[in-house]
Amino acid sequence: MTTRREFIGRAGTVAGAAALGVAGYPGGAGAGWHDLAEPGARGRSLNQQGLRILILGGTGFIGPHVVRHALARGHEITLFNRGRTNTHLFPEVEKLVGDRNSDLTALEGRRWDAVLDNSGYTPHQVGLSVGLLKDATDQYLFTSTRAVYTDFTAAVMDEDAPIGPRGLPESEWTAYGPAKVLAERAVEEGFGARTLIVRPPVIVGPGDRSDRFTYWPDRIDAGGEVLVQGDPTDPVQFIDARDLASWVVGMLEDGVGGVFNGAGPVDPLTMGTLLETCRQVGGGDATFHWIDAEFIEEQKIFFPIWSPTAGDFGGAHRIDISRAIATGYRNRPLADTVRDTLEWWKGLGEENRPGGALRAGPRKPGAMGGEAISTDVMLEMERELLEAWAARA
Repeated sequence: MTTRREFIGRAGTVAGAAALGVAGYPGGAGAGWHDLAEPGARGRSLNQQGLRILILGGTGFIGPHVVRHALARGHEITLFNRGRTNTHLFPEVEKLVGDRNSDLTALEGRRWDAVLDNSGYTPHQVGLSVGLLKDATDQYLFTSTRAVYTDFTAAVMDEDAPIGPRGLPESEWTAYGPAKVLAERAVEEGFGARTLIVRPPVIVGPGDRSDRFTYWPDRIDAGGEVLVQGDPTDPVQFIDARDLASWVVGMLEDGVGGVFNGAGPVDPLTMGTLLETCRQVGGGDATFHWIDAEFIEEQKIFFPIWSPTAGDFGGAHRIDISRAIATGYRNRPLADTVRDTLEWWKGLGEENRPGGALRAGPRKPGAMGGEAISTDVMLEMERELLEAWAARA
């Protein structure tokens, strides 16, 4: 019997030749960016044809990676969005224009095998699409977030850990994480066993315009005395957007349902290994100075992606991903993620980088996504902190 994956793999050898070479990705094209990790070899039969997949969004950060991989696997893609972002991408796919907050007219009377929702943030948005599509598709994949969890104190931070904020009525669940909890519920109420929810932590790789991961390859590439918060053994988790793409498309191919943590990598990773890999990839002369986390916090400064190893966030980088691994999640080598991200970032040019020069942390607490600081200011802050730390010692 020809399984879905076997057929799609053959079809993708033709479609992939074109899809993987698509130019015009934000920041330009790069040789290594389109190398897609293949998910595990699980599959179910499919009458020898690819899936018809509707993607809500598809032209931001995660979406283009998903589209490229799905096209390479032989699937038929329809994009639905406002038609404002990266409209030059994917001229070969069907594009429907609307507004998921108020106008889903373009989706009426259509049918798809699966819906992939990367752009839903509120229960209102998600409720509208679920209400319209629950009888128009076999499966609804909703990209949620690690931020749905109540805290990160559970001994085992798996998908059954408590979600939603404590002591706050649902009418006030308007912040990012709580709103995603309600959005998850909307999907589950509409689709039942046909629901697929993934909860990634920080999503990284080419196209990531935040400094949550990009900061480190870029800062270490600049060399010099690099200030680092915490300890080299502190755990860290994230997922390359390309690995996320291949994993979720694989689950749609397999008809998987349920809730899955989308953290990574498969093998536990430490901050020390992450930063050393950045140094090896860049080949620079960076020297790391690991500073006590409490001292850094006293200065009201934090560094991207790192999290305390105790307290309410002690398990933030110890998320259990055994369910994801069982469905075929794999990750590419860390050095590839670092190299490709740094190559993409440099290719943007100073004038196109968010905030001008996004070696833009440290930032003040709670300012994620806030105002960037210049490279010169950041380096001066590092020097001052190192001097203060040395004086205390």
